[in-house]
Amino acid sequence: MFLGGWFSHAGYIFSNQILVVKIEGSIEDFQSTTLALHRAIINPMVKAVILYFNTPGGDAYSCLEIAGYVEALASVKPVIAVMGPKCASGGYIIASFATYIFAHTYTVTGGIGVISVWVDLTDYYEQEGIKIWVWTAGEEKDFGAEWRRPTEEEREQIQSEVDELFQELLQMIQRNRNLSSEDLVDASTGNIISGSQAVDLGLVDKIGDILSAEEETKNLAGIWGYIMVQPEMNNIQRFLKALI
Repeated sequence: MFLGGWFSHAGYIFSNQILVVKIEGSIEDFQSTTLALHRAIINPMVKAVILYFNTPGGDAYSCLEIAGYVEALASVKPVIAVMGPKCASGGYIIASFATYIFAHTYTVTGGIGVISVWVDLTDYYEQEGIKIWVWTAGEEKDFGAEWRRPTEEEREQIQSEVDELFQELLQMIQRNRNLSSEDLVDASTGNIISGSQAVDLGLVDKIGDILSAEEETKNLAGIWGYIMVQPEMNNIQRFLKALI
């Protein structure tokens, strides 16, 4: 009887999983994160997800790829973002799609903007007597190459693409965080701000940590008994944790 009740309780706990997904370091590759988020969407045992951030941002399109999965996940399950020491630039863009956002008082966040760089080493090569011969097929194949300067047309093209992407990101943040146009202007300078300043600007909901996120997550998910799991844990490991 005792064992039956124990296993029954463990089964209930096992069916209420809060998945913790960490997004750390410069965001250049998205596959492991998007795979974890996709599995969370389709796994009925995962009732909610906590996203933990410690990132300065990264490649714009990798960040947007992850953001798309967070948006899809948040449409069916609670997603709570927790900002650690850093959650800036593209990291914040991802976090903005969460259901609720916590930050520490001195979390480094903000930095919302877009930058594109073309390194021009033509003067150096000329000074060092370095000659480069290039054969290409495709008009734009050497776009961004360090051995030549961008043309005026390319400069205008890059600036246009940067401006277009920046406006797209601002629209996402405004929609996700329900910001007024005035608040959006204050949040879109590209400056780094603290977690407490982000709360004042409406970019973050509340000052808190991972324990605050756990409490908010279980309330939003409507569960009282649960286990915290990581993407790398298989079902056996998760059930064993539910037994403890």
